[in-house]
Amino acid sequence: MGKNARVIALAALMSLGLASGARAQDREASPQSPSHDARGVLRLGKLYTFGGGTDLNHGFGMDLRYELYPDGREDGYVGLFSSGQYELADAWRFAGGVTGGWGFFGLEVGVSHRTETASYAGSTGLHIGQSFTFGPLSIGGRLTLPLYDSVQQNTASVPLVQGIEGAITVRLSWGFTLHGPPGAQHGCGAHAQRGPGHN
Repeated sequence: MGKNARVIALAALMSLGLASGARAQDREASPQSPSHDARGVLRLGKLYTFGGGTDLNHGFGMDLRYELYPDGREDGYVGLFSSGQYELADAWRFAGGVTGGWGFFGLEVGVSHRTETASYAGSTGLHIGQSFTFGPLSIGGRLTLPLYDSVQQNTASVPLVQGIEGAITVRLSWGFTLHGPPGAQHGCGAHAQRGPGHN
């Protein structure tokens, strides 16, 4: 019985050794899953628009965005945006809100305010926009639904209101990685890797 016990114990040890070796080979054969750290990008751009409500005007300004890519390798993102521009009708327009997108398609929703002019009342509205991004260039449109027009009734002439406003938008922007792994800029070249710290 003692000899049989030793044979059984030796066979069990050999079986455990073979099983451990097989598991180690499986680990070596299957590559480790890459880390998917979130990536934050600060994007600064120049903004041009053309449009309005009852009066159409050109606008020139700046656009600032923070985009968070939950999976550092993908180009789906959520974030925040803000913009300020001067319109040739002698009005300033400011907007800010949330943004998100996937690939070259982006959406944004927020609140905007346009200052009053000699002819038109100031207005605060709901800002809705969409864009198509190709590298640093974004082309799109925006719609502004008026929420409040600051019309003063105790004036000699009541100022006009723009009503619902629509505009085409062109944005040229550059992005810089704030945190997370460096990656590619969203758009048609989204899978072409950039250098560290730039998008």
